[in-house]
Amino acid sequence: MRVLMLTYGSRGDVQPFVALGAALRAAGHQPVLAAPARFGQLAAEHQIAFVPLPGDIEHLARQIADEARGRPLRLISIIYRFALPLGVEVARRIQHAAKSADLIVHTFLTVALGHLYAQHYSIPECAVDLFPFFDPPAELANLMWPTTQMDFRWRRLSHVFAHHVFRTSQSVAYRILRQRNPDIGPPRLPWAAPGRAIPLLLAYSKALVPPGTAPLSIQTGPWRLHQPHWQPPPDLAAFLAGGPPPVVASFGSMASHETTRIATIVIETLRRTGQRGIVQRGWGNLLPKRTPDHIYLAGDIPHDWLLPQAAAMIHHGGAGTTAAALRAGLPAVIVPFAADQPFWAWRAHLTGANPAPIPVSELSVERLSAALQQALSPTHRARAADIASQMHSEGGVIAAVEQLERWVIRQPDAARG
Repeated sequence: MRVLMLTYGSRGDVQPFVALGAALRAAGHQPVLAAPARFGQLAAEHQIAFVPLPGDIEHLARQIADEARGRPLRLISIIYRFALPLGVEVARRIQHAAKSADLIVHTFLTVALGHLYAQHYSIPECAVDLFPFFDPPAELANLMWPTTQMDFRWRRLSHVFAHHVFRTSQSVAYRILRQRNPDIGPPRLPWAAPGRAIPLLLAYSKALVPPGTAPLSIQTGPWRLHQPHWQPPPDLAAFLAGGPPPVVASFGSMASHETTRIATIVIETLRRTGQRGIVQRGWGNLLPKRTPDHIYLAGDIPHDWLLPQAAAMIHHGGAGTTAAALRAGLPAVIVPFAADQPFWAWRAHLTGANPAPIPVSELSVERLSAALQQALSPTHRARAADIASQMHSEGGVIAAVEQLERWVIRQPDAARG
């Protein structure tokens, strides 16, 4: 089965699909990943065919980190401005790749084009939620409002509003793109509700968010990318062996003009609390002015390898990083920037594994030091271990592949909606 996987965004949006592709290959299928061009090497490392999509995704991440900051409509505007100049070429490349697919798997920013070409070429399809959008549980408001203070009526309205804005923006963008190039598809953009009209995989943990209620939704747990042959450089291995477990600081794809301030706060916090640290540079190129001996400055390190050897974590609250830390039994201080990060920070705090998050605009040495001391306490570590045991029981990508096979091979009509 040739499976076309469509995603767009930063590493947190792409790596789960690399994990899915690796699992599909292991099951004898042919995965093809369409994603921003900068992730071609990651796909190649796992022998996954790749369709590069245009766009400077690091520039988009920087805009989101610096400008969105808890303002959902500003976030939509940023994405809209970024996507429109690229849209025709993105559509053309996805359209070409879709012609030879046996199944199309798409997520959030690619759901409209994925569904369009699945319908056009009569190909089975499946949507993916990396965060609870298309089939959220009734007890939660839309993820743009991470709060327990809304009653049922307002929670329901929050989802109706968010879905209306999403569909309207997708339809308007498609009409503009089609005016530029009518060959990309029919005059109207078709729509089918994920989880109700087409299958939906919920790729997040029930330990953080309970399942939704849609009849075609299946919750698999997070999709982890295994890198079993990765070996640390000698200086990293020596650093880990040279003292107690360190605190890992990682802000992932959050490129921001505030990286110098953040790096300074993190380094001073580790000094004050007497902790060794591994600081990952990330897209923001998090570089302290001076790197003390108790700090190891790192590039990309697989979290599955690193985090079980750590004492705690400081991170931005991306879905993948949040799940990786908890799965490793690691309490964390989350410093969210924008998008879905405040939501995951809130949900992780509610588990009891993490102290309260600190928005990046409110970050200080005093607040981060106090929160890190809480995270290192036996209470938080014990709760993180409990959450880890729950997450280890989830099927992840293996369950996802089995479900895709079931929908497409054994029940093709269900996969076609």
